[in-house]
Amino acid sequence: MQLENLISEAVLQHLARDGAAALMVADLKACEVSTTEAALKEIMTPRKSLSQVEKAEISPGSLTINLDAQNLAADLNVPMSNLKSSELTINAPFQMRRRGVELKLHLGVAPPEIDKTLVSNIVKGQRWLELIIAGKSFADIPEATGVSRRRVQLVTELALLSPKILENIATGEQPDGLTTDYLIKTRFSAVWSEQRQQFAAL
Repeated sequence: MQLENLISEAVLQHLARDGAAALMVADLKACEVSTTEAALKEIMTPRKSLSQVEKAEISPGSLTINLDAQNLAADLNVPMSNLKSSELTINAPFQMRRRGVELKLHLGVAPPEIDKTLVSNIVKGQRWLELIIAGKSFADIPEATGVSRRRVQLVTELALLSPKILENIATGEQPDGLTTDYLIKTRFSAVWSEQRQQFAAL
């Protein structure tokens, strides 16, 4: 489903370019431009855009889509020979971003995505570390929070992340594999320089 959405988005962007009618159809008369542009708008829906696709190939970081000349010509009401062959192939870069087990596909550069679960756990860890510094024990906190002592200990360690890494997490610019589960299971170093080296490999 995600791949279909990615293909549809790439086709829609191709059809929605300024002057797309003139770019795609050769020998288009001035009086025909508005009619062809209106026909383009008619096929600019996710379902109809997919019907224009003859073939799509995916390779690392790149999506190549071949449009169906016959279908496109019929929908635009123009001779198939008037479609510019160079406009029937779409090359679209894309990126994959993973958060835990979830994988998302994005056309172009993937936008920063903040891991709200990780941010929330860091805030908890910082708050619990303040309680420990103030004299509370790891046995005291579970009574007030309803979580296990072991969980409190593990989440509190998130407060030991370096300021730079915390800044990256807050803006969604941390490595994709840097999740709460990874940090808890890996038992990362408390030394900030070692953290940078360890997380750079993700």
